Amino acid sequence: MVIDFHAHIYTDEMAPKAIASVKRRMGVRVPGLGTVADLQDSMAKAGVEKSIILPLAPLPKHVRPANEFFLAAADGDGLVPFGAIHPFQSDLEEELDRLLAAGVRGVKAVPFLQGFYPDDPRCDRLYEGVAERGMVLLLHAGKVPEDLPEFFGTPDRFARMAARHPDLVVILAHLGGWEMWSAVRKYLIPAAENVFFDTAYTSPSLTSEEACDLISEIGPDRVLFGTDYPWTDQAKEVGFIEGMDLSAQEKKMILSENAERLLFRR
Repeated sequence: MVIDFHAHIYTDEMAPKAIASVKRRMGVRVPGLGTVADLQDSMAKAGVEKSIILPLAPLPKHVRPANEFFLAAADGDGLVPFGAIHPFQSDLEEELDRLLAAGVRGVKAVPFLQGFYPDDPRCDRLYEGVAERGMVLLLHAGKVPEDLPEFFGTPDRFARMAARHPDLVVILAHLGGWEMWSAVRKYLIPAAENVFFDTAYTSPSLTSEEACDLISEIGPDRVLFGTDYPWTDQAKEVGFIEGMDLSAQEKKMILSENAERLLFRR
């Protein structure tokens, strides 16, 4: 069984525009189309049984529409929605309750896109709300393939945040800090047990051997398989993990067991 803990979709109308924008700004190859149908086709080819689909909401006003689309797109089996959330939205608790009532087990926030520092005390309301409801929080971590003046979500800030909120289950995307690997080792490997990591979009930055070394240092029991579809090819990303010098049990933990433990722990 393979669970992709980090995938993105867009409406059929928005998908080509979003992909064209990323290609133009970041100069990267995009193998997927970003639609529901294309993701499902990709999953079938890659042997991925479930994909956690992650919405993006740059501003508070974008949260509810994004969540409505993702809840409607979920097919109840293969596509598992997380909710969008913004740490500064006025109806934060109400939206968390609405998502939880709909069966959503986690939410995603993006520091560089939403303009917040993870260790800002103003974000405590979000962290406490997620923890109190037994949900999980997934955060973009590190840089992106674009020259931005500020990335907000750095490993040192995540470490301080996690230490202040030991009851919060937090998943840091991109192995804790894309293109900030030294800081991941310094600040996040020693971090509390409530911190998990996903592998999304690490293959464009790290070789299989480098990623394997980092995963081994983190501990395979804290790592979740993620692809960042449509920005990578799901089948190739499965092969990226399968080709690592890890035991069969460690690969199984990364590819499915850790995700099952977090999502269905109640």
